Order: sequence, then structure tokens, then C-alpha cells
Amino acid sequence: MRYLLLLMGVLGHAQLLAQSPEWLKELTPGTAGTQRPVPPGKLTFDIGWSHVMTAGQATLTVREAGDFWRADATAASTGLARALWKYDCEMTSIMHRGDLRAHFLKYRETDSAETCRYRVSFEQHRVVTETQTLPVKGSASTATTLCAYGPMDDLLSVILYVRSLELKNGQKITRVVQPWDTPYLTTFEVQGRETIAYGGQKRPCIKLGLQIRKIDRTTLALSAYKKMKTATIWVSDDELRVPIEMNASVFVGFMFARLTKLELFSGKEATAALPASTTVKPPLAP
Repeated sequence: MRYLLLLMGVLGHAQLLAQSPEWLKELTPGTAGTQRPVPPGKLTFDIGWSHVMTAGQATLTVREAGDFWRADATAASTGLARALWKYDCEMTSIMHRGDLRAHFLKYRETDSAETCRYRVSFEQHRVVTETQTLPVKGSASTATTLCAYGPMDDLLSVILYVRSLELKNGQKITRVVQPWDTPYLTTFEVQGRETIAYGGQKRPCIKLGLQIRKIDRTTLALSAYKKMKTATIWVSDDELRVPIEMNASVFVGFMFARLTKLELFSGKEATAALPASTTVKPPLAP
């Protein structure tokens, strides 16, 4: 009986994919562009809310790890905002250096109510996600889910992928992205060139608009993503292509992130090791 149910599940997923959801036609091919590869380094951002209030800080570090890039990100609420809402998160993304495909993601976030941990294995034709929830009150839970679609990007690999492209005015880039435990259809549109103040001087930037739609991991059907209305990213229009500023109108108001420091690495500082494990076991058949 177990093997019969497993076979039925496999055939069901194959039939689903054979139906080819309409959004597949929107996808941008997976080949990375010819822009200079990202140099190893660290970016530091201030995070703010409602245009004026600085609410936190985030960092992004990118290093070489053999045939892979290793990107590590952290974010935390600070100051008055932390007194109102204590929040911390950290993320490790492992991606292939050649085509910038996501390979493995580890993510943890903690607020006053709970800690959530995710481990995600990005395979060629599926994504396996392990989710662990540790509430302050109540029992811990662990679940493993399978999405029979691939390949996908994670939050950090899609940034490097978009950065690698030519980014002509009007160009659209659409990718399937799973930042944590849910896949999304994500479209970047190059809306032109603008000048942004950074480090006491004006800097030419590429303006990118962002649209996000949610994907059901079982049916692959699209639905609106109501937590974010609009988002805009300004990337430096030079060889580095670093994000200078990001704005988003979300369900709790307006949020922004601004680059405050850029450090480039060399030598041993530019390399890192892979995590001890970069695979997630798929869920067991009934």
C-alpha cells in the first residue's frame, strides 16, 4: 500500500507539471549574465520604518567556498524599535558560482513569541523544506514539505542573478524564489536610471521595481501577496552593482533599507567553508 500511494503521488506531480502553469511562460532563463562577478565583501544597512525612524541594522557577507558562493545575512531590531519589537534573524545561502543557482538555505528568526528555523535543499526538479517552530509557550514542532518544481532561487541567490544581467531600461526578469518556506513568482523591472545620495556624494543608480505573487507549493497556482504592495530597489550603476537603497510599502506601513558601509575582502578573508550538511531529507511516504 505504501508503494502504491507513493507511485500515485509521483504520477500526480508529473501530471500537474505536464499541465504547464501559465506563469512558466514568464520565467527568465537560468543562465547568469556577463556582469563582473560579485567581489567578496560585506555590506551593512540601516533599516527604517515610516521614512524617519531607524529600526534596525542588517549585514550581508559574500565569500567564495570552492565551487560555490556562501552568502551570510543577519538582521536585528535596534534602539526604541527593539523595545517595542525584539527581532533577530540570520541566514546562510549556498549557491553555485557558475549559474548562481541556489543549492542550500539555512534561516533562523526569533521574535518575542517564537523561534522559526528553516533548512531548504534546492534540487533540479524539486525543493525540500524542513521547518521547525519553537514557541515561547507551547510545544515545538517540525515538518518537512516538498514542492515538485525546480529549480528555484533563494532570497540571496536571486539578488546575485539579477545583478549579473545587463539591466537595460524596461527589461523584466521573472524568477521563482523561495526565501524561507513558501515559493513566490518574483518580477524585477528596470524602471530607469536615477541619482541617489550615498557616502556624502551623488551616485548613479539603476532603479528596479519589484512585484511578488505567491505560488501554492502543491497546485502551483498563483495568488496575490497582500503583505507587500510595492517595492523599489536602487543598485549602483557601475561594476560593483551593489544595492544602495530599498523601499517597500508593506501591510504595517513603509519600510526602507540604506547602505551605510561597504567592505571588500581579499586573501583568506574572501573565502569560507561550506556548512557541515547542505541536504534535507524529503518527507517519508505515507
